[in-house]
Amino acid sequence: MCADVNNSNSQAQTGASHAEFGREISNMRETVLMPRRKPTTICIAAICNEGSSLVLATDSMVTNEGLSIQFEHPTRKMTHLSDSCVALTAGDALAHTELFDLVQTKIAALKAPSIVEIVSEIKGCYQSLREQEMKERILIPRGFDGFKQFYEAQRILIPELVFGIQKQIDDYDYGLDIIVAGICAGTAHIYGISNPGTSKCFDALGFHAIGSGLPHAINTVIARGCHEATSLEEALLIVYEAKKTAEKAPGIGARITNICILTPQKLMEFPRNKLEKLHELYEAWVRKESNWMGGVQELLNEIGGPTK
Repeated sequence: MCADVNNSNSQAQTGASHAEFGREISNMRETVLMPRRKPTTICIAAICNEGSSLVLATDSMVTNEGLSIQFEHPTRKMTHLSDSCVALTAGDALAHTELFDLVQTKIAALKAPSIVEIVSEIKGCYQSLREQEMKERILIPRGFDGFKQFYEAQRILIPELVFGIQKQIDDYDYGLDIIVAGICAGTAHIYGISNPGTSKCFDALGFHAIGSGLPHAINTVIARGCHEATSLEEALLIVYEAKKTAEKAPGIGARITNICILTPQKLMEFPRNKLEKLHELYEAWVRKESNWMGGVQELLNEIGGPTK
């Protein structure tokens, strides 16, 4: 009789243990594996002027999932990494700030870094911060000091628990997409960097976009036939149109448009107080009026930018 009672108690404890374990696995997936929302923003880069120049554009929407905020901020979403290189970001604003604080420290130690070297530094910092965030959000709360301790402990852990934690690690999204655009030796380059910290070169395509407005922007650039031989003047209007078209996507900032132009001679941030004039010239271009080219050249001269 006592044996039966003890056996029943043991089974009950085992059942409770399994139930508790099941709840732990369920909670683990609910709290950590929830997919991040696609960044509600738009960032665009296009190569032009016989492959020597770049036109960049973004909105000013800022998001942070932890604080559940989304608003247009007057700060430009463009980080200058050198005199001829700019990074555009889509995703968590706090992750972007932490990443580029670290990146700029690394780049400062390099002498006249190339675009390839800058991209390499960004990837390294991205991967390092992503790994640290995974450790803090996945491993430490479950009693592991880091990846080494977790992998060493796998042989004595319940397989389901190992699988659950490993899946969280494999699926972890740092929540940040980046465009790196710059000029090296008179040639324009575009790179994209995304989770888990890998890069692709978009030079052959000649343009790239990130954020929730990507389909609208890319369709515009393709429909307008923008390519590396497109003049700087026309590329400026195409990228402007792509940004305005992307505003039709949910969450894209329509109040502020940021534009940057890179040429072999200089990097120029387009003044916001000149956007109204740019829009007038854009409308003239759409109407195929003959004077739009001269108008854009005059505008570029006003802001101190070369037209050739």
